[in-house]
Amino acid sequence: MNPTSLLQALGSIGVFPTRIFLPAFISALLLRFGPQIPVLHHLGLLAHLHQGHPTWFTNNVALGILGVLSVLELVAQKNAEARNVLQEVDVWGKALLAALTSFGVISSTDSNFVQQMTQHAGYLDLIPPLIAALGTIKVAHVRKGVVNNFFDHVQGTHLEHLASWLEEAWSTFGVLLLFVFPILMLLVIGLGIGVLFLIRKRMERAEEQAKRPCASCRTLIYPCAMACPSCRHPNSEPAAIGFLGMSQPFSTSSIASHPYRLMEKRRCALCASRLRARRPFEPCAACGDVSLADPTFARNYLAYVRGRLPLVLMVCLLMSFVPILGLIVGTIYYRMELVLPFSQYLSLGRGFLLRWMIRLLFVVLIFLQIIPVVGGIVVPLMAFISFAAYSESFRSMVMAHEHKPASESGVCAFDSRKN
Repeated sequence: MNPTSLLQALGSIGVFPTRIFLPAFISALLLRFGPQIPVLHHLGLLAHLHQGHPTWFTNNVALGILGVLSVLELVAQKNAEARNVLQEVDVWGKALLAALTSFGVISSTDSNFVQQMTQHAGYLDLIPPLIAALGTIKVAHVRKGVVNNFFDHVQGTHLEHLASWLEEAWSTFGVLLLFVFPILMLLVIGLGIGVLFLIRKRMERAEEQAKRPCASCRTLIYPCAMACPSCRHPNSEPAAIGFLGMSQPFSTSSIASHPYRLMEKRRCALCASRLRARRPFEPCAACGDVSLADPTFARNYLAYVRGRLPLVLMVCLLMSFVPILGLIVGTIYYRMELVLPFSQYLSLGRGFLLRWMIRLLFVVLIFLQIIPVVGGIVVPLMAFISFAAYSESFRSMVMAHEHKPASESGVCAFDSRKN
């Protein structure tokens, strides 16, 4: 077994879970041109590269394909709708590219590898790609659970884009450091993966340990639930919901608005189970409730978000007078308060079209922010336009669903909020 490829395979478990094609592209570039880089050519894995013609993984065609796919992936990651589509296949895609990259490293460090593979490759040669693939699947699943929970609550804001760029920086420089300082990078990756697992376990444990028995049937329910998913018995004191949708150690200040707060955090308005499918009118996996399919609930949810409009516009007005930084902070604030509650429930096509139409308009408004006096209304104007556009799109989607036959609309046969 090739020790160089084993080190790379172990390290790939830490970089491939973030992106599919970018780590493979950077790896191929280093395998192809690494020996020509002064100072670095004798360090780490680069010192073991076989000097010769480009391999199947490092030839011009492979580099071109990986480069194009990497660019497309970078663009897709900056769009919430495209990212949601990628998430349906990204775990397996990352595993496949991790394995192919591991084969590529073996090809570039062992001149006899291709001949062995065509004749009688030993089982030991398959261990590094297998390690890379299986390890990537495991870590990618963990990363998906942690990172998606964060993206759910910052979608469309500068925090979303910052997190995306940080992951891409990790994919790029992580691969470089893995090739140059493999042992050090393996220690860093091990520490990072450990922290990621701890975060996920902490989140899951906190949610499960916080469950309490239903007063009627003793089924364990979330503290923030409005009712038990099994017997529908009301929860007398629902816990408040925090920024990341976690139950708080104190009761909600308003039981009347609590179901809408749950929906805002992508949790079932009845039993508080997390909604995972990322589609409009998603049935709850635990209780079957489809809250937004109830026209009255949907209209009340719209009114609940609309009630924030005056305060948000006032804050955005103050932010407008702070050049650049005020624009960034104000945009994050109004998108989280006025846009995200609607955008996360819009269909893929509807959300994509709306997002880009608003962006084209905002290109002009952003330049106006540097003009004295006029700039003072830019951020609140952006907030109002965004709210108007997304709330109207949400309302029209609900109305269209309302007029469908009951067999097609997915409306539940019961509504616990009426009991």
